[in-house]
Amino acid sequence: MAGYISRALAFTGRTGVLNYWRAQRPLALILMLGIAVSLFLLISPLPKWTALIGLAPTLFAYVGSIALGVRRLHDRGRSGWWLVGYSWPLAFAGVQISRAGGIPGDPASPVFIAICLAVLAAFILAVWGWIDIGLLKGRAAPNRYGPSPT
Repeated sequence: MAGYISRALAFTGRTGVLNYWRAQRPLALILMLGIAVSLFLLISPLPKWTALIGLAPTLFAYVGSIALGVRRLHDRGRSGWWLVGYSWPLAFAGVQISRAGGIPGDPASPVFIAICLAVLAAFILAVWGWIDIGLLKGRAAPNRYGPSPT
């Protein structure tokens, strides 16, 4: 069990596409269950601090998923920093919406246009990241991140 946890949280090495999906499924399930438990405890009559019970497995699954994505990018011959490039527009779009106090109702306003462009960029990069990490084959030969996992 300790070997699985240390491997799940490792940011070094390579992971093939099939093993990526084999590992990502339980991590996604843990993430969803942890969030569900936390939300249930938040709306329950129990003290609000009990919602932290769902935080530990959620944090483990989140870090494990990031580490898995980094190892998958290594298999493709890319740096793990590509993961930031695939996800930063989502944060940018959220900041823009927050700064505007929500999405303005006037489609001709510059803020509305900026938010729409940020969301479009986020969507395009997220889809490409999903294809790059989740669908495309890795390099068969050894690369700077290690030998081929297959």
